[in-house]
Amino acid sequence: MRQYLEFEKPVAELESKIEELRRMTSPGEINIADEVHRLSDKADK
Repeated sequence: MRQYLEFEKPVAELESKIEELRRMTSPGEINIADEVHRLSDKADK
């Protein structure tokens, strides 16, 4: 598990949400790729 500095905590929360969305996605379910992509872009900034 990665350690985050205090100012990095918002990024950590975004990365956690991204991973949660990826785990929820499975064949036949609603495609949430757009949301994952949006959060990934936000985390990269």
